[in-house]
Amino acid sequence: MAILKTLKRALQFFRIGRAVKKLQRSQNETERLLAKQALAGLFADARGITMKVGQLFAGTDGNTPFQDLVESIEPLPLKTMIPLLEKELGRKVKSVFRAIEPAIAAASLGQVHLAELKNGEKVAIKIRYPDIADAVDAELRLVGLLPGVGPVKRWGFDLDAYKTCLHDNMQRELDYRSEAQRQDYFGRMVQVPGLKVPGVYLDLCTDRMLVQSRGEGVLINKIAHWSEQDRLEVGKILVLTLFKSLFVAGEVHGDPHPGNIFYAYDDSGQPQVTLLDYGCTISIAETRRMALLKLIVGCRERSTVKPLDCFAALGFGSKKLASISGALPALCQLLFQPFLVNHPFDPTQWQLGQSVNELLGEYRWWFRSAGPADLFLLMRAFQGLIQQLQQLEVNLPWWPLLQQAVGAELIRQATNYNLPTIEQPTLTALSFDQQATLLCVRVNEDGEQRVSIKMPAEAVLDLEHLIPEDVLARIVASGLIDFKQLTDSLRTNGIIPQQLFVFEDGRKTYQVWLQ
Repeated sequence: MAILKTLKRALQFFRIGRAVKKLQRSQNETERLLAKQALAGLFADARGITMKVGQLFAGTDGNTPFQDLVESIEPLPLKTMIPLLEKELGRKVKSVFRAIEPAIAAASLGQVHLAELKNGEKVAIKIRYPDIADAVDAELRLVGLLPGVGPVKRWGFDLDAYKTCLHDNMQRELDYRSEAQRQDYFGRMVQVPGLKVPGVYLDLCTDRMLVQSRGEGVLINKIAHWSEQDRLEVGKILVLTLFKSLFVAGEVHGDPHPGNIFYAYDDSGQPQVTLLDYGCTISIAETRRMALLKLIVGCRERSTVKPLDCFAALGFGSKKLASISGALPALCQLLFQPFLVNHPFDPTQWQLGQSVNELLGEYRWWFRSAGPADLFLLMRAFQGLIQQLQQLEVNLPWWPLLQQAVGAELIRQATNYNLPTIEQPTLTALSFDQQATLLCVRVNEDGEQRVSIKMPAEAVLDLEHLIPEDVLARIVASGLIDFKQLTDSLRTNGIIPQQLFVFEDGRKTYQVWLQ
């Protein structure tokens, strides 16, 4: 039976893979829409892990057929679920609930029914699908067979660690009693004005059933008409929630797809955000969250903090990062750009992927492969926040909000936090204060200065495109400098103050340096 279920899931994987390829080959919007509809239908039918992948599309693809995975998946009939509820309760449903409505939402592992307790309290019941655990086990077996190909193989990703992380996360999501305990902890520890975490009825929760107070509101695509001030307040609640959960509670909500957040006005007319579904949360140990906060502060202040030490404490492989340790200070300036300014930050201007590619080139895969397997869950939380802010069309000041969320004392503790000792790599790790701040170009003609330009030091990695083509051609022809070799050296040894080259070209002298 297990073999048959695994084969069935494998066939679904194959169909989904074929639909993805069809979507990629779409030539126009009509073909693309039809392909998306077909793919969304396959995701919805699969449930389990594959449906979760589809929900990721809903989080990144806006108002498309994938949104159906959030709003309108067909749930199982109530009559099918009642026997399951009674089995979990150990008694008749009527002895606990005055009324139960047909399911209002179907998700990847279970579905939700609105109900009313005998005492009149309005609740929501999340009940796991029958046989979903077997389906997930089948999918996890398939995941375990995935080969390491492409960047995974070339750059040495620890595929086994990723498989283990996925397996552990899915097992936690299947355990609703564990979810109820984490939801209760989150509600007590993450106190943010305007945030509502539904209370759980721990005495009614089991491995397969979770009972919580009812959350009400609409999805984010329904609040575009709210005033800018109200949308700013909603964005502030979302940002403060992530920062406080990460740095104070050490328990981050890792499933930010649109269906898990309701928006409404409270009784006083203020915006309210209700955060649902705590099946996928990420526990961040104190050492890791202190290292991350120390890294952000160090980058912002250009202090003596060494990024390599902080990344190692976050779980990165220090030996791997040693080969690009020189680029880490500049990389941090890209990764933490929203925290480096005091004014509202526009996420649409944050071309992170492009900037990291320009800085590291193919070595971006080296950096990613050095990271811990669970890092993608935390990145998913930040990615979800960025997408929500873009949908809200609001810009917020990240650094002041971080200060508000964690407080001055925790920032002071992180700044003074002693990181664990790591095995010293061959190369010397650079600190933020050793990083050059300016790329300087000066052109003299007959001994008189004609041009003087200063720009951010990181621009040196795009130096070839900054030099006029005719001058670049003469520099290359002279054999004075190998720009690829220069770029590789800077990535390895660091963008530190140094003379890069002096080029004599007839009556003109070109001087380029970092300071």
